[in-house]
Amino acid sequence: MESLNRARQIDRRSFLQGVATGVACSPLASLAAAEGDRSRVIVAERDDFGRGADINRQVVKQAVDAMVKALSGKANVDEAWRTFVSPKETVAMKSNGQHRGGSTSPALVWAVCRGLVDAGVPEQKIIVLDRNQQDFQTWGVKTFEDMPKVRFVTADSAWDTEVKVGPVKTRLTRVLTRDADAIFNLPCLKNHVIAGVTIAMKNHMGSIPNPQDLHGNLDAIAELNCLPPIRGKTRLAICDAIVGILDGGPQYRGSHCTWPAKSLLAATDVVALDAVGAEMVRKARKAKGLRGIKPDPRHIAHAAEIGLGTADLGKIDTVRV
Repeated sequence: MESLNRARQIDRRSFLQGVATGVACSPLASLAAAEGDRSRVIVAERDDFGRGADINRQVVKQAVDAMVKALSGKANVDEAWRTFVSPKETVAMKSNGQHRGGSTSPALVWAVCRGLVDAGVPEQKIIVLDRNQQDFQTWGVKTFEDMPKVRFVTADSAWDTEVKVGPVKTRLTRVLTRDADAIFNLPCLKNHVIAGVTIAMKNHMGSIPNPQDLHGNLDAIAELNCLPPIRGKTRLAICDAIVGILDGGPQYRGSHCTWPAKSLLAATDVVALDAVGAEMVRKARKAKGLRGIKPDPRHIAHAAEIGLGTADLGKIDTVRV
């Protein structure tokens, strides 16, 4: 897909410019930017997704394939997947398994792995990434007998050299800096008592050893995503919004703090995805008689200010499939 190739070329220039100038985030290099000043978020809403242990994996797979085709512009699903990663590349997909009842659905991880393998990406070139072994145990995707034999790697297996995110010193996992050619971001949709929401951008707090140090500076969430390995390699984000957490997150505090959003969201622009997801949380809170999101998830607006993506809902096209 020509537009994606242009975006990758821009990413390489941005990386070199960032190294030379020390700028955290150079002008927007996403696929959305390559196609114009509007971003797209694909929404697949299904009444028959199910929930919890009863999620219908085949319905999830059909929805994921439909979103990938819509984003790529390809009618053939295998060609659509190969738009985002070639069989010669290694892809790392960052899941979120920190909290039971508030983690990325195993069905979504399975559907993405299945789609990549069916499209010709070798199993050994697919990495499922989470913070540590406990996170993998929390969401339990390995229990599927038909799960492709991909690699499950923890972020804490090896940290790379020290970098700065705003005033904070941290390290990225070497899975992202050294092993992966491409990154898929697989977050879930949650309210967050410190950051307002946790969706795609905040998911990479699990890619560093000291996420607690960034909670005091919410702008750092955006700046973390501007680090060249994350910014330059991110090809796709798919958010599990089958059941959203609208209050008290990121932990699951009971069904009264959730709502059946019955959706998956997909985008190449993580800022646009976060903006649409945050609006869903706002509307869900309003329907429950709660005030707007507090604290304000200002990292989304800051990400747009520094050129990472689009936060203005008026400049985001929501496409339903």
